[in-house]
Amino acid sequence: MRARSCPAVRRDTEMTKIAIVDDDLSIRRSVSRLLRSHSFECIAYDSAENALADSELRQIECLLIDIELIDMNGFALRDRLRDLGTSIPYIFVTAHSENDFSEWNNDIGDSYCLAKPVDETLLLSAIETQLAKLPVVTHPAQ
Repeated sequence: MRARSCPAVRRDTEMTKIAIVDDDLSIRRSVSRLLRSHSFECIAYDSAENALADSELRQIECLLIDIELIDMNGFALRDRLRDLGTSIPYIFVTAHSENDFSEWNNDIGDSYCLAKPVDETLLLSAIETQLAKLPVVTHPAQ
């Protein structure tokens, strides 16, 4: 799924690319729709494996990763991306209760972990914070 850029967040003239990795079609659709309504370009994947297979993944500026994916879970996806040398900022999402977060505390680290259904304001704030970690990209004047 594709969308538009968010000039309030983006630091240059290119579109801000956000990827969603979630095995739940309704979540992929609703979050993609939300992000598009805030002018982000959005790519949605139904599995970690499909995300890793896409050459465009390295162009993503922030990943929303479901923790409980089928086959490779969200933590394994994050670890695999690190092994590949990528430093894409990410936000974990889960349908589990906040009580489960304590079990995952070491895996979550200093990342965001948002409960589904994701609150729009919290999600957009987390995305802005993650995007602020990226180096500013400027293009020379032509």
